[in-house]
Amino acid sequence: MTQTMAIFFATSLVVLATLIPTYIISKRSAVSEDDWAVADRSLPIYVVIGTQFASAMGGGILVGHLGNAYLNGVAILIYGFLMALPFFFVMIPAKWLRQNNFTTVPEILRHFSNNSKFVGILAAIMTIFVPFGWITSQITAFGSIYSTITGVNYNLLCIVFTFVSLLFVMPAGLKTVAWTDFIFSCFMILMCIVSVIYVTNMGGGLQNILNNIDPDMISMSGSIKKLGAGTVLLWVFSVMPGGVTNQLYFQRVCAIKEEKEIPASLAISAFLAFLSFVWAVYMGMSISTMNTELAQNTATGWFMSQLPLPLLAAFAALVFAVMMSTVSSGAQSVVVNITRDILAVIKPDISSDKMLKLSRTLSLVTMVVAVLMCLVFTDTLTWLVATYAFSAATLLCPIYVGYIYRNKKFITTQGLIASMIAGCVGCAVAMVLKTTINYAVMGIAASFVALMVVSALTKGKATKNEE
Repeated sequence: MTQTMAIFFATSLVVLATLIPTYIISKRSAVSEDDWAVADRSLPIYVVIGTQFASAMGGGILVGHLGNAYLNGVAILIYGFLMALPFFFVMIPAKWLRQNNFTTVPEILRHFSNNSKFVGILAAIMTIFVPFGWITSQITAFGSIYSTITGVNYNLLCIVFTFVSLLFVMPAGLKTVAWTDFIFSCFMILMCIVSVIYVTNMGGGLQNILNNIDPDMISMSGSIKKLGAGTVLLWVFSVMPGGVTNQLYFQRVCAIKEEKEIPASLAISAFLAFLSFVWAVYMGMSISTMNTELAQNTATGWFMSQLPLPLLAAFAALVFAVMMSTVSSGAQSVVVNITRDILAVIKPDISSDKMLKLSRTLSLVTMVVAVLMCLVFTDTLTWLVATYAFSAATLLCPIYVGYIYRNKKFITTQGLIASMIAGCVGCAVAMVLKTTINYAVMGIAASFVALMVVSALTKGKATKNEE
């Protein structure tokens, strides 16, 4: 069997082994719009943990962060910490979210604004940025990796990957996505363990790897120096705030069956997310002791080229599983924002059946737009970071300050609108001017000031948007 055939065979097995049980689960009862949006709020804790972990891991860890660790060392764990930290921030309003049966971030902000349609639609647009960025970045990464290891055309791979992604979303939205992610996450954990064992053997054992690592790479200060303090600051002010406002995490909190299990689900998800970065750092630094001539984004590919054919095929299937889970989660999240927070707000009398049909149609439209963008723009990393920054700048203060003041009647509809607009404008201006202070921070600061000042000035006054 050729390498290409082995890779596609292993990947097909993973697809079938995941699709079949999730289709069976989705067919146990008639699919409703609530199934699509929030899995009918019936997910067991282990599925919630699995889908949170699978969504957070993403292809960036397999390729980008592993390659970053290959060049710079243990400082990449800072990124991992910043990726895990948002789970604890989400824990603050988590029980309140579940008790109020929220589904999306815009629903939360409509609650704070007396059901303002404008606030809901504006919040929906800003919420879509991050998951859509995830979709395009994963499609691009998949096409690049698989074209390298199989020789198949990049454009064709992106199109096929997008089509297969739809199979995981179409049956029942979040219900099938969550169960798919759970199965994927089990496979991810198994393959990560196998790859650690193999790379350790390749490197001549743990002690030999430690003896051959550049001392700066295993020293936090030395690693930060190699990486650059500016890069670390960019992570602090974009990754963590962007994660705190990531709707995917909120949705899974709202979908869990038992409210009392929410803190445990978030804490375990955070631990697993951070552990995935520990894996990436160990893999990257181990590879650096065996080959010092690689470019950052080729470290994963080089490791795969050293594997025997069965392991290579299995690792390629791991790449597929990781990226597929992120794409399907992102697509489902984007579609829920469009249907529930834009279309249903504009036309509230849409029936549940029609909403379900619209959700499936919009899933197709979303993926078509995403793959077309990936065929034109192959470098999505820069604007992916920008989506994190703009999402944080526009949504962080309205969500969390709004939650803090939820019982004090201080935050107003005008304040929320001003906060989101100021955050977006402040972020954009700082980006264009290339200010010394990170543009996400400038946007968040502008958003906070606008929220507090405008709310204070308009407190107690009715608005046309309030219903």
